Amino acid sequence: MELNSSEAGRLLQLHENEVREWARAGKLPHIYSQGRYRYNRQAILEWALAHNHPLQLPAQPNSDDPNLPPLDEIFAREHFYYDVPGGNFAEAARAALERFTLPPGNDKELIYDLLISREKLMTTALGDGLAIPHVRIPVVADVPRPVFGVFFLSQPIDMNALDGQPVHTLFFLLSLTPKQHLELLARLAFLFRKEEFITLLRERAPAPKIVEWIGAHLPK
Repeated sequence: MELNSSEAGRLLQLHENEVREWARAGKLPHIYSQGRYRYNRQAILEWALAHNHPLQLPAQPNSDDPNLPPLDEIFAREHFYYDVPGGNFAEAARAALERFTLPPGNDKELIYDLLISREKLMTTALGDGLAIPHVRIPVVADVPRPVFGVFFLSQPIDMNALDGQPVHTLFFLLSLTPKQHLELLARLAFLFRKEEFITLLRERAPAPKIVEWIGAHLPK
């Protein structure tokens, strides 16, 4: 989805003039054509997550997509995986996918290759030891509903995060459509701004405790 400066400003809680200034300075991903700045919504969301920039987004946005579950349902206990091995992202991604439950018919090898290719383009590390590996073309995953997993690594790995911190937790996200992907990124952004949530992940808290915390802190 393409945004103009005003729409990008609402998303980033900035005045549109400031958005243009940041674009001119090379601080925001954008395209400049025919005297106008344009912004890809997914690129802006990923930039905001990576730079810990606040977003004007609710945790549970309204959606006409019946296949998009609420955030507290996505974080089900069975979606947490502990002690995932790997000395680098390629090894950790391979180990995570081996334990990841996907519907029949999905090619894990293809998904792995796309995750690695995506990571080479730009790190998916967000800072605070978190990363959201995902593919640029969500439709490669043949899933009726988004598939989500939280993987606690047995040892932190370097993923070139902007804050320099090694990654201890991976969030795998596979969606059927780009719209689903964007809405889920927006919902996750709400949680990633909560220090208590980050602490639970850093300490590898039991899945029931994390799920309970999420249910108690989502806006009603």
